[in-house]
Amino acid sequence: MAYSRPVLAGVGLSQNPSALTPPLAGVQQTTLNGDIATTNSLGLVQVGSGLSITPNGVLSAESSDTNFINVVLVNINYIVTSKDSYIGTTRSNITVTLPLGILGRVYYVKNQSSGNIKVQGSGSETLDGSAFQTLGSNSGFMAVFDGARWNIL
Repeated sequence: MAYSRPVLAGVGLSQNPSALTPPLAGVQQTTLNGDIATTNSLGLVQVGSGLSITPNGVLSAESSDTNFINVVLVNINYIVTSKDSYIGTTRSNITVTLPLGILGRVYYVKNQSSGNIKVQGSGSETLDGSAFQTLGSNSGFMAVFDGARWNIL
């Protein structure tokens, strides 16, 4: 269903937790609850249950439907969480750190920016035997943990 009527910023939306003044540094989970919202650069954006955005612009979508994966878009250095499935980077020159591996865990990482990003494991865990992998513009991979290291497919 599409909406054609404009919505002013903050109208029809509630933020949980409420915005802090001054905002705290780092990535903070913030959930927007509402039906629709607008942005200047993207036009009309539908906002509903399961969509969350941090003050730094990290956007994630979660669903209890097993046919969907959890999506996170980041523009700052980011440590992947157990809830994440797809991590898309929207800015270059940032680092995505995979969490400590669990046998069979899978993550999808995509560089959606025009420059390079770095993807690394936690601690001594490697990606295909290397401490990190560099992803160029619009490159991506699937990483699977085999119990000892992250393997890139």
